[in-house]
Amino acid sequence: MNVIQLLLTYKYLILIPLSIIEGPIVAVICGFLVTLNLLNLLLVYVILVIGDAVGDGIIYYIGYSGKRFLKYFRITDEKLEKAKTYFNENHKKAIIASKLVHGIGFTGLVAAGASHVPYKRYFKTCTLISLIQSAIMLTIGILFGHAYEQIGKYLDYYAAGVSVIVFVIILFFIIRKYKFGTNKTTL
Repeated sequence: MNVIQLLLTYKYLILIPLSIIEGPIVAVICGFLVTLNLLNLLLVYVILVIGDAVGDGIIYYIGYSGKRFLKYFRITDEKLEKAKTYFNENHKKAIIASKLVHGIGFTGLVAAGASHVPYKRYFKTCTLISLIQSAIMLTIGILFGHAYEQIGKYLDYYAAGVSVIVFVIILFFIIRKYKFGTNKTTL
């Protein structure tokens, strides 16, 4: 069962764990489903932000708890030390980069916990980013949802036009074959 089927079947109930695991992608999909009037925009937005904040809290805890969990996520000491150094220099930029740059993400947020960045400061920064990021991703989903509807309408016209053209071409070759027969003169 894919994400869209899960959302259509369980709606807001499944949205909570999905937003904890992968908020941005789910936000785009939800934006699309909002355009189809299958989900409520405000409720989806609130759930996405809360789910993202919970996910960030879990990741922080993994880092804060120390190295016992890190081996399960393939985070090496070298990666962790680089991230810690970056966090010690400027935690806000590091959290923003971790939240927005996909390759850094998880390791960066774990490093925030491992660096013992004060949780209140971490939570405020992550939540602010989640508020903005969720709004942007939902908007993208909504815009693509409206575009999808328009594209679908034009694709129907396009498919009908192509079908007529293909039919005319096939008809032309059939008539030509029977009219001129199979006698071909060679020069």
